[in-house]
Amino acid sequence: MKDAEIIAYFDGRGRAEFLLGGLQVMDGDKITAIAYEFGYDLRESEAVSRGSYRMIYVRNDSPEVRRRAQQTLDRLRAGGPLLSVWVGPGAKPGEAWPISAIEMASMRRGIDAYESHGVRGFAVFVGLLSLGCFGLAWAHRDMPGAALAVVVMLGIPLAVTAALTPRWMKRWHEKNRRLVQLYDQQRSGRVGPPPPLPPPLPPSGPAEGRAG
Repeated sequence: MKDAEIIAYFDGRGRAEFLLGGLQVMDGDKITAIAYEFGYDLRESEAVSRGSYRMIYVRNDSPEVRRRAQQTLDRLRAGGPLLSVWVGPGAKPGEAWPISAIEMASMRRGIDAYESHGVRGFAVFVGLLSLGCFGLAWAHRDMPGAALAVVVMLGIPLAVTAALTPRWMKRWHEKNRRLVQLYDQQRSGRVGPPPPLPPPLPPSGPAEGRAG
């Protein structure tokens, strides 16, 4: 979808609904990013069929969010960009890296999905697949080579994935939630932007002799 088509849905109405089909499904993060700029929150997202997806947004009437929406309108009237790139903190102190508004929207959707559904179901599903592999290997125990291959190539990796996925996802959730909170605080003016990158060190050359 084009930006103008998406913006038309966020004209101040209380609820905006998108029914995406085909390649339009790929626009979900962009729609969420634009919705954020105009003061709308993603309330619901669901697959309604194999090839279509519904996303429902509701207007957030809190003063802070309405100020953000007004700032977006003012920026567009002045010829500014619809979506901007934010410089987020890097993995090490003093580092910074660019994050687009669409990437930030993807984080928001991932956080909402994690908090709504968690990963327990997925971990249980992978664990059951692992048990199935061990059962298959036991059923073919008269073929040691094939049974061992099933255990080593499928059973053990799936078991490890089932055991570690909740921990991995928890870390991912905590990291991305901190980034989203920092982004929101910076947008609202409650905190300043991350410090700029330090200047590069001068190239090292041969030591200069001292005057005698």
